[in-house]
Amino acid sequence: MPERLYTDHPELYDAIQSEWDYDRDVSFVEDVLDRFDAEGDRLLEIGCGTGEHTRRFAAEDFDVTAIDKYDGMLAVAREKCEVDFRNEALPDLTVDGEFDAIVMIRGVVNHLSPDEFQPAIDAIETRLASNGVVVFDNSPLPPDGNHPALAVGTTDEGDFARISQHVATGDGRLDWRSMTVTPEGEFFVDSRLMTPFEDATIAASLREAGLAVETVDGYGPDDDRTVFVARRS
Repeated sequence: MPERLYTDHPELYDAIQSEWDYDRDVSFVEDVLDRFDAEGDRLLEIGCGTGEHTRRFAAEDFDVTAIDKYDGMLAVAREKCEVDFRNEALPDLTVDGEFDAIVMIRGVVNHLSPDEFQPAIDAIETRLASNGVVVFDNSPLPPDGNHPALAVGTTDEGDFARISQHVATGDGRLDWRSMTVTPEGEFFVDSRLMTPFEDATIAASLREAGLAVETVDGYGPDDDRTVFVARRS
């Protein structure tokens, strides 16, 4: 499926997501690590995208390994900070070692198919240090789809416009379709399968992997996603 925002136009991603509170998310992770007295500074970021969270974690002196499926996104991220960036994705992790924190922020798990989810959780569990913490979120995707929505924004090069819609596929997944007009007047189409996981399903998978789990209503008061915090039982 075409995912051209990630592959061909990653420079637009930050503009489209310019209102996201990345500082809030990083502070949430730091607070969780402090609460559980997690030792060490090795952090694995899965689905790092263009590196906005990554550069903030690096600035807080974490030893960051950041992975993403898309070379285009990684190219942008590498311009922002110097950490160990790698081109890979769940559930087929090849990164070695154990990490004190493993994070997947902004619906990374929703990019997985239902069949990939438990293997992905198992892969994470094997890389979690004994006193480590996993933090990730589940996006509140509309299981039955939704109406098209228009977003308009501005970059240094000019204005862009994007219309997007979640379309139910009939097999429990969503096809996230969008068309974007770039500041240069070009346009491109995206299509991306997403999975609207139930919170209970996610919690059960974490417990199946031997992890204790708690849920939090968002990274902050204005966030409507469910955040999962998991540790070894």
